[in-house]
Amino acid sequence: MVLGVVWHAVIFDLYQTLLRGGTASQRRHVNEDMARAMGLDPAGFVDLFNATAAQRMRGEFGGLDGTMRALARRLGGEPTDGQVRLAVLTWQRFHKTILWPSHATLSTLDALRELGLKLGLVSNCSEETPIQWPLQPMAPRFDAVVFSCDIGAVKPDPAAYHAVLGPLQVDPRACVYVGDGNDNELAAASALGMRAIRTLEFADSDPKWIGEIVGRLSEVTGRLGQSPTRGPNAQPGPPAG
Repeated sequence: MVLGVVWHAVIFDLYQTLLRGGTASQRRHVNEDMARAMGLDPAGFVDLFNATAAQRMRGEFGGLDGTMRALARRLGGEPTDGQVRLAVLTWQRFHKTILWPSHATLSTLDALRELGLKLGLVSNCSEETPIQWPLQPMAPRFDAVVFSCDIGAVKPDPAAYHAVLGPLQVDPRACVYVGDGNDNELAAASALGMRAIRTLEFADSDPKWIGEIVGRLSEVTGRLGQSPTRGPNAQPGPPAG
């Protein structure tokens, strides 16, 4: 354990951290299928879907039905209710497939809980994720869960982190944040005083990160009993007591 530091909670990113979350190719194919379901140009829809990622993850278009209609109209389309439902169902089926953790991920979460640590989750996502979340086995293992579309803020906005810190009732300096590094999430967590750890297991999202790194998620449990490799991004924890 780091001298003088007591860790109280571990906060995780979701996609590319706790699970792979699908490949870019898979996502493109699904987006193309969604476009065809609504009678839209697949290439144009894919480009627009990617360009509006932050807006979708802040929930600015409303639910999934509203999102599909809003994007379709930007492309000059006016899909029927049935076409919208088919597009939404296509997106939901894809997430039902990818939003499922490995046994190793579940074992890591259980090991951290056995250490007496609270677990938090903060994810940049749109409505498909909170809809699917209660149906899979990670849900009961977390003490606090925040989805960006529910709070209208995406990482690296500090509001996204504070939204999970509040329910956990912990000081950020007593938290470890674990993520693949997408959306500049690690630097933002570190700036708030958290010990930030980048995981490479599912993605190499932040190759410029010079702070602490683990090759596999399961290594996090062991790291909490060792001194971290500190760099300019690493922050000290609070004094014990």
